[in-house]
Amino acid sequence: MKLLLIKLILLIVFFVVEVQANDFESEYEVSTSGIKIGKFSWSLKTSGDKYKTEIYLKNSGFFSKLYKFEGKYESNGLIKDSYYKAINYKQFWKTKKKIKIVEMSFNDNFVKILQEPVEKETARINFDELFQYYDPITSFINILNGKNNIKTIDGRRIYVMEKIRLNETEKININIKDYKNIWADHKRNDLKKIEFILSKDELLPVQINIHFKKRVFKLKKS
Repeated sequence: MKLLLIKLILLIVFFVVEVQANDFESEYEVSTSGIKIGKFSWSLKTSGDKYKTEIYLKNSGFFSKLYKFEGKYESNGLIKDSYYKAINYKQFWKTKKKIKIVEMSFNDNFVKILQEPVEKETARINFDELFQYYDPITSFINILNGKNNIKTIDGRRIYVMEKIRLNETEKININIKDYKNIWADHKRNDLKKIEFILSKDELLPVQINIHFKKRVFKLKKS
């Protein structure tokens, strides 16, 4: 009886340690032009060949009363052949003026997309031809997991994330290539570049720099 109890305790301890070892979470402060504008959290949980990742973003700081926003992004799927492959993705974005919801499903590597409110424009791409595309969070994880070129769809646009490692342990640049707007009839690329500052001891970056339009948004781990 004692031996059985010891085995059970060891099994529970092993299970807890294993789960904790596969859970990653980081919190960041968001700023632009030296002004704090929000908070950002990113979590990744894996269990066997399954994963779930979430990002939450909300305004904070001095300008919160002037510019309110809230975003939540979720993705879940399978880990196969060292790739994280999304099955479902959901994006919620809220400001004073609007609420936007995007849902995508990835079935047999093909993409289906639903939006609320429904997009009035006609899509400029054929969704049935989007083979082996990933949502943005899953693309980030694949980049961090050693992949170099990841095809990405975020509900508004498609592009390729191209990894350029500037330092073996400290920094990754992600260039945006083959950018196409899904609903707009122009080729303007507002998303220029993303930078990951890494740490040897952590999977998720300690800092993320997003070059969007003429601004740089800095997400620094708090």
